[in-house]
Amino acid sequence: MNDPPVYRIRVPNPFVEGRTCVYVIAADPVTMIDSGIATDRAHEELIAGLREHGLDAGDIKRVVLTHKHIDHIGNAWRFQQQSGAEILIHEYETESIADVDPTGERFAATARARLAEWHVPEEIATVATGDFAATWKIESAPATPLADGQRLPLGDGHIEVIHTPGHTLGSVCLRFGRYLFSGDHLLPDISSNVGGGDLRNRGLLRHYLASLARIRDLSDAGGLQVMPGHGEPMDTFIGRCDELIRHHEQRLEKIVAILARNSNLTIYELACELFGKMDGFHIALGCAEANAHLELLQEQGRISRTDRKK
Repeated sequence: MNDPPVYRIRVPNPFVEGRTCVYVIAADPVTMIDSGIATDRAHEELIAGLREHGLDAGDIKRVVLTHKHIDHIGNAWRFQQQSGAEILIHEYETESIADVDPTGERFAATARARLAEWHVPEEIATVATGDFAATWKIESAPATPLADGQRLPLGDGHIEVIHTPGHTLGSVCLRFGRYLFSGDHLLPDISSNVGGGDLRNRGLLRHYLASLARIRDLSDAGGLQVMPGHGEPMDTFIGRCDELIRHHEQRLEKIVAILARNSNLTIYELACELFGKMDGFHIALGCAEANAHLELLQEQGRISRTDRKK
């Protein structure tokens, strides 16, 4: 297969991960992977980036999304309106495109319910969700569902869909030739939050660790370059996968040790033990991360619900 050009365009993102990497594969059909956050500034910089490579919005005929978060799906609808581009996302997450949450209120309501479940004091829960809701420039659009193992024809080759649940239940990595587009599943500098970005689903850490192991095994193919949703590309990734697996294993051990001292902690209290002082929406993220680890420990039989009274 002759490798077509792959362009990386870094667009603004207000969240802690930093700029979102949008990728464009200049083959037939011209395909965009992720689309940045749903703001005018991100869209304008994305269009400027396309023009630097001799492309325009009308050239984009397909937008493939790695997962449902607003800093990845945000501008897909614009390209569909401008060029008729097909939008594709994993079958578990088509609703995030077809029925968008432009004010963030639905997500905030879900977060408030989970925070109450985790015994976060009401005044702190109010702070945790108060700065989340924002008005995005996003509209609902039809989306085509993707499934694990699916192959999308592209130029002389294809994009292979690899389902990597964990960060969200519908997270995917996309393999095209020597490139592996990893979204937020595998990042070079930070550990993706597990639990906070998909508050309606359970068992996410078990899924995430299995997905890391699956991606690690792709190294047998050799020569793959990881193109992450944030940060710089990675020429090797076995070590990074091992590092992330080890990170979560160490956190599991730490939680077991904490609960051996005090098994009556609430999720919120456990999160404070793990992460110290948390501000704003990081309260929800920290509690969700702690809860995801507790879920796995319970699945493994290392702790039981009867060990914890709250």
